[in-house]
Amino acid sequence: YGIVNPAMKVILNSPFHGLLSNNLMVLNFRGRKSGKPYSIPVGYTQEGNTLTLFSHAKWARNFEGGYPVLLRLRGERRPATARLITDHAVIRAAIERMIANGGEKMAAMMGFVAPGSEGAPQLQLPKGTTFVAIELT
Repeated sequence: YGIVNPAMKVILNSPFHGLLSNNLMVLNFRGRKSGKPYSIPVGYTQEGNTLTLFSHAKWARNFEGGYPVLLRLRGERRPATARLITDHAVIRAAIERMIANGGEKMAAMMGFVAPGSEGAPQLQLPKGTTFVAIELT
């Protein structure tokens, strides 16, 4: 991520953002306790005014109980509120949207699909994965 993330941030913050911004955005926020500024390119799906993303990193814990963020979304700066998703039905629906948008192969590479009984694909949530809902304001 050390090379890819900075390159993605440059593109997503540039006039060329359209190359990536249909499914990637830059998430900006400050650590709840540390005050450390974060600026992270993340993949997302959108349904209405709600964006959904996931992370395997600890920074997502900042959004417990809701937390203000600033997005660079499709070339525009957008204020929003991020919160953790804990409802398994909502998480399952988010994974299904990711599969619909990016394909089962991509979801399998991210650890969300594994071979189930008799080889049929089965949805799963990798340990340490956090799902986040972001409400646009």
